Amino acid sequence: MLEKFEGCILGLAIGDALGMPAEGLSRDDVKRIYGEIRDFLPSPFGDLKAGEWTDDTEQTILLAESIIETTYFSPENFAEKLKDWFYRARRIGPTSRAAILRLLRGFSWQESGIESDTCGAAMRVAPIGLVYHFNFNLVERYAEISSRITHSSKTAIASSVAVAIAIACKVLDFSDEEMLEEVAKRTEDYDSLLADKIRFAYEIREKDLDYAVEKIGNTISALDVVPLAFYCALSEKEFENAVIKSANAGGDADSIASICGAIKGIEGVSERFLEKLKDVELLRDVASRLYELHLRIAKVI
Repeated sequence: MLEKFEGCILGLAIGDALGMPAEGLSRDDVKRIYGEIRDFLPSPFGDLKAGEWTDDTEQTILLAESIIETTYFSPENFAEKLKDWFYRARRIGPTSRAAILRLLRGFSWQESGIESDTCGAAMRVAPIGLVYHFNFNLVERYAEISSRITHSSKTAIASSVAVAIAIACKVLDFSDEEMLEEVAKRTEDYDSLLADKIRFAYEIREKDLDYAVEKIGNTISALDVVPLAFYCALSEKEFENAVIKSANAGGDADSIASICGAIKGIEGVSERFLEKLKDVELLRDVASRLYELHLRIAKVI
């Protein structure tokens, strides 16, 4: 079980770092500039080195640290961590930035969330799916609350629930079909379009990436990012092939690839990526402490 926790956190960071240089590029531009991204590359803006990850992984670690401190998810604690992190963040999405600024101005976490459909809540939610996988209702509830702090729209909440439930299902060795059924069932209560697009991602899993990007989209909207991440995870058997595919999607490539990597990494990650990935031991330590927390909770229940 520890290997699944480590694989999820490491897979998320691998995907994040792989997709980082393609963030904001069109699919065609990715092909023109890079051909195909198959290994870590530096940011074209010069702010991140090859193998370094973005705010996707940073916020995941913040959420993990918050859960570890409080045992059961505390939105107040997580909000404080977001505020502290804001001043050292090198990259941060527009919705998270606006929401954290509201927190810093004194808004409560119930009031700080922005009515936006961007994917910031979904990209960081993996620790909730890991720790509380024994209770899907709890996973869904915590995923919803964790989203509302920064992203309060139904679409953003639905995307957070979708990813958290997918993680929980994979920890429990659900088949892809079983995972898809559970994810769609819980997601459609918040946003039926997102649920439909996730189902569609499975239907087109044998199509190539160009087709998937054209039909699903690769913008920063959770309506694109999450279904495309599911497509990448569901269309490949091996972790390496899945994260490489997702990193080459363009658009919000780091988030697409980090979500794909988190889901697929539970089955195991490619060791070659770990040699150049930033702070591997830190990531392993976070995963180990999340697992220890899960064991403590499991003993209680």
